[in-house]
Amino acid sequence: MIPSVYIGYVAATLGTICWVPQAWKAWSTRDTSGISLASNLLFFTTVSLWLLYGIMIGDWPIIVANVCAATAVAVIVAAKLKYK
Repeated sequence: MIPSVYIGYVAATLGTICWVPQAWKAWSTRDTSGISLASNLLFFTTVSLWLLYGIMIGDWPIIVANVCAATAVAVIVAAKLKYK
């Protein structure tokens, strides 16, 4: 049987990696016309709350995943605000 912490780390890795291409594309092309600011701000709020929850319960997969996701989404939001 696979320990649940490993499943958590795999989920954290995949959930974070999915935002990296969008962040890279937004900064490299400076084209953010297809990005929804409201959606990304809502998602940033969501991962920030998950991060807080992870810290409160001391769950490292949740903490690591949401630090990485919040960083990637913050980059996307920053690009959207900078390159309107």
